[in-house]
Amino acid sequence: MTNKERQKEIIELVKARLSILPPDAILSVGSFGELKKDQVIKEVENNTEIGKKIVEVQMEYLQMLKKGIFYGEAANN
Repeated sequence: MTNKERQKEIIELVKARLSILPPDAILSVGSFGELKKDQVIKEVENNTEIGKKIVEVQMEYLQMLKKGIFYGEAANN
């Protein structure tokens, strides 16, 4: 799998995660302000600065989830 293909899969994964939010959800994106769900998805699709940050945060979250950080498992290792 090429890097471009991998990045496309990551973007699709993040979009899928965002799509399950309620339609009226508003996300606070640090200094970028508040964005509606659809705006956030468009930022990710367009690979903007905000979109890249959202992808980065989502991937960090998934990595922590995988490592068990949210369940205290990492503290026992």
